[in-house]
Amino acid sequence: MKTDAQLRKAARAAGILTEWQDVHGRTRAVGHETLRSLLEILGSETKSAEVPLITAEAGAAYAVPGLAAKARAPREPGYYPVTKGKRHFTLAVAPARQPGRAAARGWGLSVQLYALYRQGDGGIGSYGALRDFLRSSAEAGASAVAVSPLHAQFSADPWRFSPYSPSSRLWMNALHIEVGEAAALLALKPPKLAPRQGAGGDALIAWPEASRARLKALRTLFDAAHKQGCFDGGHPAARSLAAFRRAGAASLLAHATFEALHAHFFGRDRNLWSWSSWPGEYRDPNGAAVRRFARANRESVEFHLFLQWLAARQFKSAAEAARDGRMAQGIIKDIAVGADGGGSEAWSNQGRMLTGAAIGAPPDAFNTLGQNWGVTTFSPNALVATGYTAFIQLLRSALADAGGIRIDHVLGLRRLWVVPNGADARDGAYLRYPLTDLLRLTALEAHRAGAVVLGEDLGTVPEGFREELDGFSIKGMQVLWFERQGQAFLPPRKWRRRAVGMTTTHDLPTVAGWWLGKDIAWRRKLKLFAARDGAAKAAAERKRDRAQLWDAFLRAGAAAGRQPGTHDVTKVLAGAIDYLGSTACDLVLLPLEDALGRKEQPNLPGTIAEHPNWRRRILVEAGAICRQKQVAARLRRLAASRSKPGRAQP
Repeated sequence: MKTDAQLRKAARAAGILTEWQDVHGRTRAVGHETLRSLLEILGSETKSAEVPLITAEAGAAYAVPGLAAKARAPREPGYYPVTKGKRHFTLAVAPARQPGRAAARGWGLSVQLYALYRQGDGGIGSYGALRDFLRSSAEAGASAVAVSPLHAQFSADPWRFSPYSPSSRLWMNALHIEVGEAAALLALKPPKLAPRQGAGGDALIAWPEASRARLKALRTLFDAAHKQGCFDGGHPAARSLAAFRRAGAASLLAHATFEALHAHFFGRDRNLWSWSSWPGEYRDPNGAAVRRFARANRESVEFHLFLQWLAARQFKSAAEAARDGRMAQGIIKDIAVGADGGGSEAWSNQGRMLTGAAIGAPPDAFNTLGQNWGVTTFSPNALVATGYTAFIQLLRSALADAGGIRIDHVLGLRRLWVVPNGADARDGAYLRYPLTDLLRLTALEAHRAGAVVLGEDLGTVPEGFREELDGFSIKGMQVLWFERQGQAFLPPRKWRRRAVGMTTTHDLPTVAGWWLGKDIAWRRKLKLFAARDGAAKAAAERKRDRAQLWDAFLRAGAAAGRQPGTHDVTKVLAGAIDYLGSTACDLVLLPLEDALGRKEQPNLPGTIAEHPNWRRRILVEAGAICRQKQVAARLRRLAASRSKPGRAQP
């Protein structure tokens, strides 16, 4: 048994912070049990000097661990094989650091894909609806559309539908496949897909029913394609699918095999949901039992390969619509901070991920017990030891056919709050990550793809962190509700140029909802306030904030006249759009909910089934949304405000 000093020394060597500061500024020591658990999860407590990949910046000197002399990197970004004496490694050269250059004052929209509607879609938004929406957005003058995560979910469990708790971030959500288009591709009659909406009205998705119907229709199509010889060698679809399988290689096959295994085990026993609860021989993705299962269940595995092929083709078609519309950025895809520990990504990356732990956040003023997000992510030590292959694969997967990516909780590239499985969320610890290496690799892959990178950096971040992001041309985010100068809202000219401005996010109230106090009403209804008078205090604070917001609009020239009443949101929406458009940010994104004037937000943090998270639909044809009279007027207002020069801040 190690002494306290020995245990803490070992933890620090492994990258675990043995102390942290709470919301009140008090220093908290991490407990022994947490340190022991995390050390066991991380494995080796020491780091080898023999690393397969070293990062550098174009034209700059770099050090090789274990060697005294420094070398100079090539001037062109890229990957280079290097030999130094007996050392062989890959040198990943990122673009040279430089402050972000001035860019056109673009604007775009952010959208939850599942919410988009297309006639006959069966109750879930599709890649076809996304394509229609992109075309109409481009016609309206948008330069970008940021979309909710499109990560693969659990086909066998339709109750798992949060886009931020996926099975795998490497592959796509098959539930967004447009069945009719898939049938047309194969020259087959499309299976019928009955419309299915939620019990709370036709604006809510009934995920279990709609998911089962979608997958049943796709399986019918797959079986028909087999019978018609669509997968025979000479068929165009067969050639395309074969090329897709070769490109996806072992990672694609592992995901498809996992999906088949998950359906097999979870289908017969609800207690076998996580791969860690499966019989031992099936927990190893490279084991003989898994290979035997894949051979015995070949059609099931091939069905999931087929789904990924269709999803990739249909997303590519949507991306081409953005390019055809001459969007400057096009689609910006979202990368969730982690994946479910019981899912495909964790199963196929054992030894590379934090198996046995989840990530979250320490206690704060709003979440006094801390947060456990129910997802896991890469082990920092394993990233270094394996040449960052899993991280690079994730970036490439996200950047495929996209004009940009948004990295959720980008502070996680520096450190993450890690909680051992079974422990309270408050009994975690911060784990350091190799920030500079991860930023260089992100910048390099974005450079290779010609893409923009957004980093969700909301909340309190360490001093100098945003400057670090900016050096690698990673744009932070600024959200209206958080941009304050004391009690007052920050004037538009003081927003950062090299950031992306937004009125709100999926986790926060819409403009109309904020003005009406819908978020406060939900929290009161669901008893989410810690203090008995919490709702009353929040309502009083919101009343003061309404006055502050309207005053900010007046000062910025985004509104005129007296403050509207609590239930009068039309002028507030107009003011918020003008205010957002006049900020100094190079790019601003208006959430589609605000373009439509919606009152409800997509997700209410701290809830699961109590609030209809990730279920709200927009029952207007996706291709017609931007042409609706009120929406078109709001987008013209935003475009006009962007045409005025902003006074840039760094």
